[in-house]
Amino acid sequence: MQFEINVQINKPVKDVFKYISNFSNHKDMIKANIDSKQTSEGSVQVGTTMTNAAKFVGIKMEEHFVVTEYVQDKLIAKESAPGSTFVTGDKMTLTDADGGTLLTVYVYANLTGVLKLLDGFLGKKVKKTLTDDMERLKKNFEEGKI
Repeated sequence: MQFEINVQINKPVKDVFKYISNFSNHKDMIKANIDSKQTSEGSVQVGTTMTNAAKFVGIKMEEHFVVTEYVQDKLIAKESAPGSTFVTGDKMTLTDADGGTLLTVYVYANLTGVLKLLDGFLGKKVKKTLTDDMERLKKNFEEGKI
């Protein structure tokens, strides 16, 4: 499964990046997330680690991620590490768009076992849910809740 979502947020790139690069915010940013936190010391950079606990369509997931790409105010990407429920990753890029931010989120997951049979269904469900999450993120930024 893989897909891309774009959302225009009427806030500066710097503000949006600061929020999304703080992994503890991911539990508020993505509805399925129960807990998200950075597990390594220091500021976020390539090699930073984090964990994420989530529940989606009744499936509990424990993900361990490593930041694989990081460019301040432009890009953050992470991939799952051993011990994760699935092989998965995401990349968020931010582009200045007339003083606002175009946030592009690319997600992939390699499902295994019986879930592989549901890849098409789950892919559509995950994309819809994440699209709703990004629209809620936009709304929260633009209404001053973030």
